[in-house]
Amino acid sequence: MNENAVNQRNEHDVALMLRVRHDDTCAFEELYRRYIRRLLDFFYAMGRDVQQAEDLAHETFLRVWRQRTKYAATGTVPAYLFAFARFVWLERCRKLRRNRLWGFAGPRERIEEEAVAPGQSHPDAQAGCAELESAILAALEKLPIEQRMAFVLHEIQGFSNADIAAIMQCPINTVRSRRILAVKKLRELLEGVRTSWNGRDL
Repeated sequence: MNENAVNQRNEHDVALMLRVRHDDTCAFEELYRRYIRRLLDFFYAMGRDVQQAEDLAHETFLRVWRQRTKYAATGTVPAYLFAFARFVWLERCRKLRRNRLWGFAGPRERIEEEAVAPGQSHPDAQAGCAELESAILAALEKLPIEQRMAFVLHEIQGFSNADIAAIMQCPINTVRSRRILAVKKLRELLEGVRTSWNGRDL
């Protein structure tokens, strides 16, 4: 997408949010359609749980709606949405820690999605791709939350360092250092499966 297209998309997003701020439910529905997939991908990458990803994505949009009158047209709308998503995720982590402290947390069920690379339809190829995705997501879970989030926002969501800094409420240099540390740790964790990547690297 060229710069003009990006600017036009950003302007349209801001116009949508300004309408949302004035209780326009049609604008909110359009915003939802535009970004629900990205939020689902974000929460799934952070926690590897499909149902949880759906719940947290919907919770994020619910909070955006509740806080709509406070929206100010500064920064990009995706960064604005993902700032809510970050807060929702951190709140979920705090709740899990409290539950574990009081002994309420049960076994965590994993729900894996099948991942098939373009042009690969053979069962062996599908299985290999799914296994690789599982290994990557499992490795991501072993990273500290802030490192994992910086990596996911950049590598999966495609945010710039500046947008990530706004989302995570930290300096750009901190974003860079978290990403570097995340990549270094992922390299170590994935050393045993890198031969399955057909030459791809982090």
